[in-house]
Amino acid sequence: MHGAPVTCLCLSDDQLILSGSSLGSITISGLLSNQQVATLKSTDCTGIKALCFNPCSHLVFAGTTAGYGYCWDLRTMRSLWQTRISPNVIYSMQHMQNDTSTLVVGGIDGVLRVLDQNNGDILSRCVIDYSKPAHSSASIHGVIERRKGGRISENTHIDKIPKSARPAISCLAVGMEKVVTTHNSKYIRLWKFNK
Repeated sequence: MHGAPVTCLCLSDDQLILSGSSLGSITISGLLSNQQVATLKSTDCTGIKALCFNPCSHLVFAGTTAGYGYCWDLRTMRSLWQTRISPNVIYSMQHMQNDTSTLVVGGIDGVLRVLDQNNGDILSRCVIDYSKPAHSSASIHGVIERRKGGRISENTHIDKIPKSARPAISCLAVGMEKVVTTHNSKYIRLWKFNK
């Protein structure tokens, strides 16, 4: 299905397999027929690292190695938006089940971003605030450390934020007012958001 290595996969409820490649293409294949249905292409020609399909809106979201985000409507196979989300690689993007409003994105720069699914606008950027003290507790399962997070503005120079406050986000999952992120180190973060 691809002329380059497959870098990510996602499945649709209607028996479609979506696969992204290191050359920037997304192939849509029939699970039962094993046939290619369509191909979507990013315009920046960099590799696709993250894919996410929303069955409620029939939208496909992709993140690239150059930090771009893309959205296509599977019903029309047309691009709806593309935007530079991050200065670096996007590793993961997800939305809450049955949600058609927001998309959460994480990548190598360690900034957790919340986007508007409909137009790609970045609604929020978050990092951990290491200037405030942590509250820790230990159990047989390990140490739990509680820290406050903070929103950063679009004008913030990310490179000036310590990497300890923004370790690379390798994977994420979205729930009700919560996002769980994994990192290259040996820990998991649970981000809780207030209304």
